[in-house]
Amino acid sequence: MTESNQYLRLQFGKTSYLLPSASGYNIEQRESMIINKSPEGNVAAWRTVRQTRLPAYCLDATLRVSRRQHWHRAVFLEAVPHAVGLVVDEIELMPREATTISPFMPLGLPPTRIGHLFSGGWVSGNSVILVFDPKAFIAYLQSLGEQ
Repeated sequence: MTESNQYLRLQFGKTSYLLPSASGYNIEQRESMIINKSPEGNVAAWRTVRQTRLPAYCLDATLRVSRRQHWHRAVFLEAVPHAVGLVVDEIELMPREATTISPFMPLGLPPTRIGHLFSGGWVSGNSVILVFDPKAFIAYLQSLGEQ
């Protein structure tokens, strides 16, 4: 169970992003999922819930679909009509007190019908960690389809 004063740090490769905990999610172990063994398609694995297959996508640091074999967890974000997941290399629950988020509006056209993927950033040392807009990020994941 998450509190509204937390962020979930998601790491793909060596790049991290933050997701506000206001969006609901479940973390699943690889062992409890059906792995896509086909080299084709965008889905890395599926989670089965009440006879419904929920897709999990594997993204690289630039948020493009990739295929990696060495992963252990997937995060499923609550969405309508069903949850959508993404494979992560590392997950960390962070209290808001440990972060100072600066909101911003990205330039250019939004990549989803909901809007831009990012709503802010956190400067930590010499790096910037972008903060996902949960609704736009879910719309982006749903747009990947199962191709």
